Amino acid sequence: MTIHNNGGNLSRVGIIQRDDDGNALRCPHCKSEHLIKNGHDGTEKKVKRWKCKACGKKTSHPEVMKNYELEEVENLDWSTEELINARTEVFKRKEAREKSEKFINIKINDKKPIGLYIQGDPHVDDDGCDWVSLRKHIDIDNATDGMYACSVGDLSNNWARRGKLAGLWADQTTNGEQQWQLVEWLVEATPYIFIVAGNHDMWAMEGDPINWMCKPLKTVYSNHNARLKIKLPKHEIKVNCSHNFRGHSMYNTAHGIVKHALFNARDHLLIAGHTHVSGYSPIKDANSDKIMHCVQVGSYKKYDNFARQLNLPCKMMSACAVAVFNTYVTEDHPDFIKVFWEVEEGADYLNYLRSKK
Repeated sequence: MTIHNNGGNLSRVGIIQRDDDGNALRCPHCKSEHLIKNGHDGTEKKVKRWKCKACGKKTSHPEVMKNYELEEVENLDWSTEELINARTEVFKRKEAREKSEKFINIKINDKKPIGLYIQGDPHVDDDGCDWVSLRKHIDIDNATDGMYACSVGDLSNNWARRGKLAGLWADQTTNGEQQWQLVEWLVEATPYIFIVAGNHDMWAMEGDPINWMCKPLKTVYSNHNARLKIKLPKHEIKVNCSHNFRGHSMYNTAHGIVKHALFNARDHLLIAGHTHVSGYSPIKDANSDKIMHCVQVGSYKKYDNFARQLNLPCKMMSACAVAVFNTYVTEDHPDFIKVFWEVEEGADYLNYLRSKK
């Protein structure tokens, strides 16, 4: 049967009618559900009347189609006291984690000098990424005994999927799937002792894929910054890595790192990236005689359209750096740490030191 909808009450056809208790109703004569309201029965009680659009009959006593009651359900919401106790436990765990991560201990059982290949921002999915140098440097790192890799972050562009940044995906020839494919290769290309997530990495928000990539590896993955104690047989080297240290100066590209070294904790090596410039300042602490090496590494993103648009001068000496720790001398010796801007030169010096004894 075809029902023509011409407005009025016919517009209600197809909608299940219900009584005051919420029970679904149907015609007691033909069992059709096509009921519409049809005033009252004319008595003083003014009982509701219904009309069936299927058979045309009227009734004040429609049949209840499905009669059920909703039993009262136990209130499973958290009480205020339970919620406060739960949040207190979350804070305690957060505090314990923060205190335990003040220093990440890495033990290297090697009496000979070691080196640290400090990888600048790779941006592997960018068309301007210098893959020739990146692959060469990783190969040298893998082939050099005693050299360990670390990354200051921004492994890829990983443009945020919101706002103006989302449109930048159109400026590169790699898509999102290829981006993570390249990042996975990079993470597994060499045994990193730690990777610090940069702002581009953090745009992945919750469920960061890089974090999951690092889980099966012996790689520390830390958001924004990490402080490490590299424990050697006769030395304990403190390394402070942050994607970026606060502070800028037109006179010193490593100013933010130097400022942190002077007014905060005393570490042997402080390293950062983010700004795609290079800088280096060794500073001696007069109180502890510790020599702090502040190293600002560049980026493998050699050609940057944003920098070209702003006509920014190139202040990048190298996309990376190598810090060699001469464990044959004391920590306060001026040659305990030497910094190289060429990975090959750093590897040659490390090989020379390790062959001495």
